[in-house]
Amino acid sequence: MHLMSRFLLLLLVPLLSSRADDATGEIIFKNVCFSCHGSSGEGNIQFKAPSIAGMPTWYVLRQIDNFQHDRRGFESKDVEGQIMRAIAKSLDKPKMEAVAKFVSTLKRVQPTPTITVDIQKGRELFAERCMECHRYNAEGEFTFGSPPLMGLQDWYLRSQIMKFRSGLRGVERTDPYGTKMSFSSGFIEDEEMLDSLVSYLMFMQTKPAEPIRDPFVKAGNPIEQVSASVQK
Repeated sequence: MHLMSRFLLLLLVPLLSSRADDATGEIIFKNVCFSCHGSSGEGNIQFKAPSIAGMPTWYVLRQIDNFQHDRRGFESKDVEGQIMRAIAKSLDKPKMEAVAKFVSTLKRVQPTPTITVDIQKGRELFAERCMECHRYNAEGEFTFGSPPLMGLQDWYLRSQIMKFRSGLRGVERTDPYGTKMSFSSGFIEDEEMLDSLVSYLMFMQTKPAEPIRDPFVKAGNPIEQVSASVQK
């Protein structure tokens, strides 16, 4: 009986520890993240704070680490980045891990489009330059260190691509994923193409009452699967 009790205790310890981490992560989120990113992690355009709900733990941890080590938010012109940099430096490793884990459990919030333009150029650019790393459904790929683009607002996506293009982000040698994005953003020729890209990403996230088909893809094209997947 004594051995059985010890065995059950060993099984319960990881579960109790996980629940404690969840509780700690929620507390940190409410105390540190809530005011800018919203109660559900849905983001706030007034603070230029993106939706973080449902972001994978590994990506949240990497970005906090980037802010802590001045790979991101280092430039005075990047006001939002500097705010996040200061906040990130207040977190130690256990707190980082707890809040990142909690954020990943939040239900993703579908963003409302604020930019509506012709998506043809964006669809082409996504297929040529984005899909390889962020995958055909823009859900990201851990192997490539590429985060999901789904759930992010168009104004945030636009601002971050502009930061990559202008050198406000992704220029540190110790940030290989950022430098890769900095290089990739160089293929965006103008703001019209940029708006078209983020509009296409919004199109991929819509859940219309009636099935719709991207008019710019042919049958059998992998991108067409995106339209089907977001309607499920």
